[in-house]
Parts: sequence; structure tokens; C-alpha cells
Amino acid sequence: MPPSKTPPTLEEFRVRAAQSGLTLTPEDVEHLHKGYVGLLTLMERIPSHWAWAAEPPHVFRADE
Repeated sequence: MPPSKTPPTLEEFRVRAAQSGLTLTPEDVEHLHKGYVGLLTLMERIPSHWAWAAEPPHVFRADE
């Protein structure tokens, strides 16, 4: 994942939400902003390189 930029401020998020055409209350926008920033924070924790050989793949067979 490329290095992240600074998450949008609440005001920036409000402007973009207003441009979406959706009828959102101020509480909706605050809730969506909090979730969006939280998601970005979680995405930063995802490693950019996976050690695929660290664990053998699990194979599940239907006949067992």
C-alpha cells in the first residue's frame, strides 16, 4: 500500500458529502467521517509485504 496522506478534516469531509447529493444530517456526516478515518487507520496497519512461505497452505478436502 502506498504511503497514506493525511485523512480529510471534518470540514473537508462535509464539503465532499454535500457534493454527493445525498441528504445527510450533520450527525450522519460526523459518523461517516469517524468511520472513514478509522478505516484509513486500519488500512495503514496492513503489511505491504506478506511472508507467504511462513505457513504452509491449508488444504481442505471434501472426502475427508
